[in-house]
Amino acid sequence: MTDAPSPPLLVLLPGLDGTGKLISNFVQALGADIDARIIGYPPHQPLGYEELERTVRAALPSGRPFILLGESFGGPIAIRIAASPPVGLMGVILCGTFAKNPYPLLGWASPLAFLVPIKSLPRWLRAPLMWGSKNASTAPAHAERAIAGVAATVVRRRIAALLTVDASESMGKITVPALILYARNDRVVPYAATQWLSAHISGAEVERIEGPHLLLQARPRECAAAVLPFIRKIWRP
Repeated sequence: MTDAPSPPLLVLLPGLDGTGKLISNFVQALGADIDARIIGYPPHQPLGYEELERTVRAALPSGRPFILLGESFGGPIAIRIAASPPVGLMGVILCGTFAKNPYPLLGWASPLAFLVPIKSLPRWLRAPLMWGSKNASTAPAHAERAIAGVAATVVRRRIAALLTVDASESMGKITVPALILYARNDRVVPYAATQWLSAHISGAEVERIEGPHLLLQARPRECAAAVLPFIRKIWRP
Protein backbone atom coordinates (compact mmCIF):
# COMPACT_ATOMS: atom_id res chain seq x y z
CA MET A 1 0.00 0.00 0.00
CA THR A 2 1.51 3.31 -1.06
CA ASP A 3 1.14 6.61 0.74
CA ALA A 4 -1.21 9.18 -0.76
CA PRO A 5 0.67 11.86 -2.71
CA SER A 6 1.25 15.14 -0.92
CA PRO A 7 -0.71 18.25 -1.96
CA PRO A 8 1.12 20.74 -4.15
CA LEU A 9 3.69 23.06 -2.67
CA LEU A 10 2.44 26.61 -2.10
CA VAL A 11 5.09 29.04 -3.35
CA LEU A 12 4.73 32.57 -1.97
CA LEU A 13 6.01 35.71 -3.70
CA PRO A 14 6.04 38.53 -1.11
CA GLY A 15 5.20 42.20 -1.40
CA LEU A 16 7.38 45.28 -1.59
CA ASP A 17 9.78 44.31 1.20
CA GLY A 18 10.55 41.09 -0.67
CA THR A 19 11.52 39.17 2.46
CA GLY A 20 8.37 37.20 3.22
CA LYS A 21 9.05 37.62 6.94
CA LEU A 22 5.55 38.97 7.50
CA ILE A 23 3.75 35.92 6.05
CA SER A 24 4.61 33.42 8.80
CA ASN A 25 1.21 33.64 10.53
CA PHE A 26 -0.57 32.88 7.26
CA VAL A 27 1.68 29.87 6.66
CA GLN A 28 0.85 28.58 10.15
CA ALA A 29 -2.86 29.11 9.56
CA LEU A 30 -2.69 26.83 6.51
CA GLY A 31 -1.98 23.89 8.77
CA ALA A 32 0.59 21.12 8.80
CA ASP A 33 -0.76 19.45 5.65
CA ILE A 34 0.25 22.34 3.41
CA ASP A 35 3.91 22.78 2.63
CA ALA A 36 4.73 26.41 1.85
CA ARG A 37 7.91 28.02 0.57
CA ILE A 38 8.71 31.73 0.30
CA ILE A 39 10.87 32.96 -2.56
CA GLY A 40 12.39 36.24 -1.45
CA TYR A 41 13.88 38.92 -3.66
CA PRO A 42 17.55 40.00 -3.42
CA PRO A 43 17.61 42.68 -0.66
CA HIS A 44 20.63 44.54 -2.03
CA GLN A 45 20.09 44.41 -5.79
CA PRO A 46 17.81 47.11 -7.30
CA LEU A 47 15.95 44.90 -9.78
CA GLY A 48 12.86 45.57 -11.86
CA TYR A 49 10.07 43.16 -12.72
CA GLU A 50 11.82 41.45 -15.63
CA GLU A 51 14.92 40.66 -13.57
CA LEU A 52 12.82 39.54 -10.60
CA GLU A 53 10.76 37.24 -12.81
CA ARG A 54 13.95 35.53 -14.00
CA THR A 55 15.15 35.25 -10.39
CA VAL A 56 11.88 33.69 -9.26
CA ARG A 57 11.67 31.28 -12.19
CA ALA A 58 15.14 30.00 -11.38
CA ALA A 59 14.06 29.31 -7.79
CA LEU A 60 10.77 27.51 -8.56
CA PRO A 61 10.52 23.85 -7.53
CA SER A 62 11.18 21.12 -10.06
CA GLY A 63 9.75 17.64 -9.93
CA ARG A 64 6.83 18.62 -7.72
CA PRO A 65 3.47 20.27 -8.46
CA PHE A 66 3.01 23.72 -6.97
CA ILE A 67 0.66 26.68 -6.71
CA LEU A 68 1.98 30.23 -6.95
CA LEU A 69 0.74 33.01 -4.66
CA GLY A 70 1.70 36.58 -5.55
CA GLU A 71 1.08 39.19 -2.87
CA SER A 72 0.86 42.92 -3.67
CA PHE A 73 4.11 43.83 -5.47
CA GLY A 74 4.64 40.13 -6.26
CA GLY A 75 1.39 39.88 -8.24
CA PRO A 76 2.72 40.90 -11.68
CA ILE A 77 5.53 38.35 -11.31
CA ALA A 78 3.01 35.60 -10.56
CA ILE A 79 0.82 36.71 -13.47
CA ARG A 80 3.68 36.60 -15.96
CA ILE A 81 4.83 33.20 -14.75
CA ALA A 82 1.29 31.80 -14.89
CA ALA A 83 0.93 33.09 -18.46
CA SER A 84 3.96 31.05 -19.51
CA PRO A 85 3.80 28.31 -16.89
CA PRO A 86 6.71 26.09 -15.98
CA VAL A 87 6.17 22.36 -15.56
CA GLY A 88 4.30 21.64 -12.34
CA LEU A 89 2.33 24.88 -11.98
CA MET A 90 -1.24 23.95 -11.04
CA GLY A 91 -2.77 27.30 -10.11
CA VAL A 92 -2.17 30.91 -9.20
CA ILE A 93 -3.42 33.03 -6.28
CA LEU A 94 -3.29 36.83 -6.36
CA CYS A 95 -3.65 38.75 -3.10
CA GLY A 96 -4.12 42.51 -2.78
CA THR A 97 -2.37 43.05 -6.07
CA PHE A 98 -2.56 44.36 -9.62
CA ALA A 99 -1.56 43.62 -13.19
CA LYS A 100 -0.69 47.17 -14.14
CA ASN A 101 0.19 50.39 -12.34
CA PRO A 102 -2.58 50.75 -9.71
CA TYR A 103 -2.01 54.52 -9.66
CA PRO A 104 -2.25 55.48 -13.35
CA LEU A 105 -2.21 59.20 -12.59
CA LEU A 106 1.21 58.77 -11.01
CA GLY A 107 2.86 56.94 -13.89
CA TRP A 108 4.82 60.06 -14.75
CA ALA A 109 6.44 59.98 -11.30
CA SER A 110 8.42 56.78 -11.85
CA PRO A 111 11.73 58.66 -12.43
CA LEU A 112 11.18 60.46 -9.11
CA ALA A 113 10.83 57.28 -7.02
CA PHE A 114 14.37 57.79 -5.75
CA LEU A 115 13.04 60.73 -3.71
CA VAL A 116 10.55 58.65 -1.71
CA PRO A 117 11.56 58.70 2.00
CA ILE A 118 11.26 54.93 2.43
CA LYS A 119 13.07 54.67 5.76
CA SER A 120 11.50 57.73 7.37
CA LEU A 121 7.76 57.28 6.82
CA PRO A 122 6.28 57.50 10.34
CA ARG A 123 4.42 54.53 11.85
CA TRP A 124 1.31 56.67 12.29
CA LEU A 125 1.16 56.96 8.50
CA ARG A 126 2.04 53.35 7.69
CA ALA A 127 -0.41 51.86 10.21
CA PRO A 128 -3.65 53.07 8.57
CA LEU A 129 -2.34 52.43 5.06
CA MET A 130 -0.97 48.94 5.56
CA TRP A 131 -2.69 47.60 8.68
CA GLY A 132 -5.99 49.48 8.49
CA SER A 133 -5.75 51.11 11.90
CA LYS A 134 -5.19 54.63 13.19
CA ASN A 135 -3.32 53.13 16.13
CA ALA A 136 0.35 52.82 15.16
CA SER A 137 0.88 50.14 17.81
CA THR A 138 -1.16 47.68 15.73
CA ALA A 139 1.76 47.37 13.34
CA PRO A 140 3.94 44.61 14.84
CA ALA A 141 7.58 45.32 15.56
CA HIS A 142 8.75 42.68 13.08
CA ALA A 143 7.07 44.69 10.32
CA GLU A 144 9.66 47.39 10.91
CA ARG A 145 12.50 44.88 10.87
CA ALA A 146 11.38 43.34 7.57
CA ILE A 147 11.76 46.55 5.58
CA ALA A 148 14.83 47.63 7.59
CA GLY A 149 16.83 44.78 6.10
CA VAL A 150 16.22 45.93 2.53
CA ALA A 151 18.33 48.68 0.99
CA ALA A 152 16.39 51.91 0.40
CA THR A 153 17.63 52.04 -3.20
CA VAL A 154 16.13 48.59 -3.75
CA VAL A 155 12.70 49.57 -2.41
CA ARG A 156 12.71 52.75 -4.51
CA ARG A 157 13.56 50.71 -7.60
CA ARG A 158 10.58 48.44 -6.88
CA ILE A 159 8.29 51.46 -6.48
CA ALA A 160 9.49 52.80 -9.82
CA ALA A 161 8.85 49.37 -11.36
CA LEU A 162 5.25 49.12 -10.14
CA LEU A 163 4.53 52.60 -11.53
CA THR A 164 5.40 51.39 -15.04
CA VAL A 165 4.46 47.69 -14.95
CA ASP A 166 1.75 46.34 -17.23
CA ALA A 167 1.15 42.60 -17.27
CA SER A 168 -2.33 42.96 -18.76
CA GLU A 169 -1.41 41.05 -21.90
CA SER A 170 -0.29 38.10 -19.80
CA MET A 171 -3.64 37.78 -18.03
CA GLY A 172 -5.42 36.52 -21.13
CA LYS A 173 -2.85 33.73 -21.46
CA ILE A 174 -3.49 32.23 -18.02
CA THR A 175 -5.14 28.82 -18.31
CA VAL A 176 -4.47 27.41 -14.83
CA PRO A 177 -7.12 27.96 -12.12
CA ALA A 178 -6.88 31.39 -10.49
CA LEU A 179 -8.03 32.81 -7.16
CA ILE A 180 -8.08 36.54 -6.35
CA LEU A 181 -8.10 37.67 -2.71
CA TYR A 182 -9.39 41.20 -2.26
CA ALA A 183 -9.15 43.21 0.99
CA ARG A 184 -12.35 45.18 1.48
CA ASN A 185 -10.50 47.88 3.44
CA ASP A 186 -7.45 48.12 1.21
CA ARG A 187 -6.17 51.72 1.25
CA VAL A 188 -3.13 50.98 -0.90
CA VAL A 189 -4.36 49.08 -3.96
CA PRO A 190 -7.70 50.39 -5.28
CA TYR A 191 -10.61 48.06 -5.99
CA ALA A 192 -10.36 48.96 -9.67
CA ALA A 193 -7.16 46.90 -9.81
CA THR A 194 -9.05 43.82 -8.58
CA GLN A 195 -11.83 44.45 -11.08
CA TRP A 196 -9.24 44.59 -13.86
CA LEU A 197 -7.82 41.24 -12.74
CA SER A 198 -11.19 39.48 -12.51
CA ALA A 199 -12.31 40.87 -15.87
CA HIS A 200 -9.24 39.65 -17.75
CA ILE A 201 -8.34 36.32 -16.12
CA SER A 202 -10.76 33.76 -17.47
CA GLY A 203 -12.66 31.86 -14.78
CA ALA A 204 -10.88 33.54 -11.87
CA GLU A 205 -12.58 33.21 -8.50
CA VAL A 206 -12.75 36.28 -6.25
CA GLU A 207 -12.85 36.12 -2.45
CA ARG A 208 -13.55 39.38 -0.60
CA ILE A 209 -12.18 39.46 2.93
CA GLU A 210 -12.63 42.15 5.56
CA GLY A 211 -9.20 43.54 6.22
CA PRO A 212 -6.44 46.00 5.23
CA HIS A 213 -3.89 45.86 2.44
CA LEU A 214 -1.62 43.48 4.35
CA LEU A 215 -4.34 40.86 4.26
CA LEU A 216 -2.20 37.73 4.71
CA GLN A 217 -0.59 39.32 7.75
CA ALA A 218 -3.65 40.93 9.37
CA ARG A 219 -6.21 38.21 8.53
CA PRO A 220 -4.19 34.99 8.22
CA ARG A 221 -7.00 32.63 9.27
CA GLU A 222 -9.54 34.19 6.92
CA CYS A 223 -7.07 34.02 4.03
CA ALA A 224 -6.24 30.40 4.81
CA ALA A 225 -9.97 29.60 4.87
CA ALA A 226 -10.22 30.94 1.30
CA VAL A 227 -7.00 29.38 0.00
CA LEU A 228 -7.43 25.84 1.34
CA PRO A 229 -10.65 25.03 -0.58
CA PHE A 230 -9.03 26.37 -3.75
CA ILE A 231 -6.07 24.04 -3.27
CA ARG A 232 -8.32 21.06 -2.53
CA LYS A 233 -10.44 21.75 -5.59
CA ILE A 234 -7.55 21.68 -8.04
CA TRP A 235 -5.62 18.92 -6.27
CA ARG A 236 -7.26 15.59 -6.97
CA PRO A 237 -4.71 12.83 -6.27
